[in-house]
Amino acid sequence: MAEQFQRVEPTPFTAPGAGAAAPQQATRGSRAWLLPALIALALLAAAVVFLLPQFVARGPDGPPALPESQRASAPPRPAAGAGTQPEAGEPATPFADAVEAKARSAAQDLLAELLDVQDNLLNRGAESWAGDDMAAIAALAAAGDERYRERDFEAALTQYEAALDSALALEQSIPERFEEVTAALVAQVEALDVDAARSSLALAERLAPGDPSLQALAGRVEALPEVAAAVATATGAEAAGDLAAAVSALEEAATLDPAHAQVAAELARVGAAWTRERFNTAMSEGYLALEAGNFERAQARFEAAARLRPGAGETSAALNELSVARTAATLRALKASGERLLEEESWQQAIDTFEEALAIDSTLSFARRGLAFARPRAALSAELDAILDDPGRLVDDAVLREAEASLTRARELGDPGPQLAQQIDAVARVLATASTPVAVTLRSDGQTSVVVYKVARLGQFEEQRLSLRPGTYTAVGTRRGFRDVREEFTVTPGGLAAPVVIACRDAI
Repeated sequence: MAEQFQRVEPTPFTAPGAGAAAPQQATRGSRAWLLPALIALALLAAAVVFLLPQFVARGPDGPPALPESQRASAPPRPAAGAGTQPEAGEPATPFADAVEAKARSAAQDLLAELLDVQDNLLNRGAESWAGDDMAAIAALAAAGDERYRERDFEAALTQYEAALDSALALEQSIPERFEEVTAALVAQVEALDVDAARSSLALAERLAPGDPSLQALAGRVEALPEVAAAVATATGAEAAGDLAAAVSALEEAATLDPAHAQVAAELARVGAAWTRERFNTAMSEGYLALEAGNFERAQARFEAAARLRPGAGETSAALNELSVARTAATLRALKASGERLLEEESWQQAIDTFEEALAIDSTLSFARRGLAFARPRAALSAELDAILDDPGRLVDDAVLREAEASLTRARELGDPGPQLAQQIDAVARVLATASTPVAVTLRSDGQTSVVVYKVARLGQFEEQRLSLRPGTYTAVGTRRGFRDVREEFTVTPGGLAAPVVIACRDAI
């Protein structure tokens, strides 16, 4: 219970001579407290304006509260009274609070950027290729967190800056590391190291997701087991002396991975050995056939050897020797064959025969005469066949004139032969038919503009009669506000059974 005290009133005392000074002293005392009172009121107003909003924002015992969206990612809230908190008895000032708030905000912004870069590095697999660096960055960030909890925001900012600089440097090294990894990957593929190549590919895909160059490398890694198996098969076949099987296996490997330089080199080496083996075999078989008088086989084997090693002196000498041995017999056979083909009017085969003879000896007169006779007849025969195969083309005046010229040249040939004579007669009948116009009736609605390609622009009409040579024609009708129409009709020598109707009826 609180004790009750009775106020004791002092006995008034008046000093001698003090009576006249009392009013003056009272006035001076009343003025002395007025200035401090005004200062106190000004400080109180400043506190209300500057300190009260911060107190409300931070709560009574901590720093300003973060928005709900930032609380999860913000660093731990330091304990009140730590770090830059004013010493006991030292009053806080608006300026000091503003400095602290700015340092805290800068630290939070820097930490957010650091977390973004760190997440990117983790997504790029940095823990596997830069584990020590990542640990150092984490240590710097942890040190910054400790300073932050102590409310030493300037020191926290320094730690976060160091961590961010390290993280950014590591992030900027990704392209160089990617190049190193892909170079190693290519070397591993060349070395047929399947496991190492797969590991490098996985790391490269994390370093540069979606990089276009990885698609081709991924295909090579995927094919690598089969490539390695094919190379092993080729090695075994070569050791057993089966060069054909070795080449086949290496070709399979090259098909699986066309970019594999080692496979290409092995294929070139083994292929060259196999070519030498086949070349020697072909030459031996050619000389055996030449000795037996089998010129065709001898030539086939020597030419096979020449294809294997173009320009080889051995094949040239062998073919010259063969030519000397069989020239007379071969040329007699070619001459007889060429003359028979001319009688049969097999113009192209005759040309081939005479050209074969001239390839052996370009001075042969019988072959030159045969070509001079066969070539113009072969050309005319082809032109006449083209007319008979597609008489519809004769609807074009230019084509008709060319056909008439071909017929004229064919008739001017002396001794055309039975087949060429039949061609001439057939073309003459076709040209006569194609040159005889036929009456054709076209009908429209009087509002459609009609054009017959390669004939005339007829305009608008209800019925129009034309004289057209036999052939296939195309008529097109147009009318404003309606869909165009297109009609293709064929005029035969007997004419058309019904009129051709061309009218636009579908409104747009």
